[in-house]
Formats: sequence, structure tokens, C-alpha cells
Amino acid sequence: MPAIIAALVAAIINAARHYLPGILGRCMLALGIGFFVHEIGFPALKSFLQSYVSGLPSVLISYFDASGIGAAVTMIISAIVAVRSQRLILSKLSS
Repeated sequence: MPAIIAALVAAIINAARHYLPGILGRCMLALGIGFFVHEIGFPALKSFLQSYVSGLPSVLISYFDASGIGAAVTMIISAIVAVRSQRLILSKLSS
């Protein structure tokens, strides 16, 4: 019985040594991409879109805010920016 447990522990440690660096690297890359998008990419795009929306009547902007369209648009735009920046960063890393 102790030999089985020792073999199982050795297999788990060996798997962690083999797979954990790749998983950890991918997680750190995803966090870095998320931070980049949140701090640099998204605010510039949001201000660009707000400059176009400022021409709308105030009643229409109030309806957008009350219905939650602004939050939905924010989620969609942040997802688009995250995907584009991930493709950009990963293409630079692979070349």
C-alpha cells in the first residue's frame, strides 16, 4: 500500500513539473492581456465612441442608460478589444 501511494505522489509531482509551467505561463499572459486592455486599450476606445454618442439627443442617451444598453455595449466592446489585443500579442510572440 505505501508503494502505491508513493508511486501516485511521484506521478502527481511529475505531472505538475511537466504541465504547470505551461498553465501558469498562459494564466500570467491572460492576466497581462487583461490588464493591458483594461488600462490602455479600452479607455481610448470608450472615449472615441462617447464622442460619437454625444451628438445624440439627451432623451435618447437617458433611455440608453436606463435600459442598460450602455453596460451591454461596454461588455461587448471590452470583449472585442481583449480578443484583438490577444491576437496581436500572441502573433508578436510567435514570430
